[in-house]
Amino acid sequence: MARPAKEAAKAVRAVIGRRNGSERRRFFRIDDRLRLALRRIDAGGSTHAFDTEALVDIDRRLGEIVAAARVQAPAVAELAELLSGKIDLVIAASGCADGSAVRDTFAEYEVDISACGLGLATRERFEADEQLLVELLLPPGPTRLRVPSRVVRCADTPDGERRLQIDFTGIDPRDQELLVQFILRRQGMYLQRLREQREASPPRPVRAGPATGRS
Repeated sequence: MARPAKEAAKAVRAVIGRRNGSERRRFFRIDDRLRLALRRIDAGGSTHAFDTEALVDIDRRLGEIVAAARVQAPAVAELAELLSGKIDLVIAASGCADGSAVRDTFAEYEVDISACGLGLATRERFEADEQLLVELLLPPGPTRLRVPSRVVRCADTPDGERRLQIDFTGIDPRDQELLVQFILRRQGMYLQRLREQREASPPRPVRAGPATGRS
């Protein structure tokens, strides 16, 4: 099981490395629900948000441990996920105004996401080429990623929302690896559900053809 997953991950990274611009974003995308925050970056490079770099580094390292241990040592992977959840609970209960302000800005979105960017519906207006810091919470940990990004387009939709397309312009290679592994796991879960649905469906009855023999 481990070898096919590693080969698939290498294939994903190889394609990502060969693609650029809009062509990259057409490959290896999945639809999912994720908690994330979109933070505008001003001309001075500031997001006016509490600095969560230390938390991000802890989440990243825990995510790497979980990814490495999920096949060979599931108990260790579960322990790392529990530790990550405990850290989040401690932060939420700490009463720290800054930490609470950061956490309150996260919202759940329906997204289509790849290792190169994401798309989502929002009521907020963004300008093309606007610089953002996208913070993602990847389940099951959750693993927190902070990704410098650029708005590709923000188009109005008939239902009054806007369709936002974002390109990840400065993603850390370690974060991209975690994102690739997350996408592969989600794809695997989706394919497994499809197989289970097919196996659970009753076989279609075979209709007999018209009789051709003589009476």
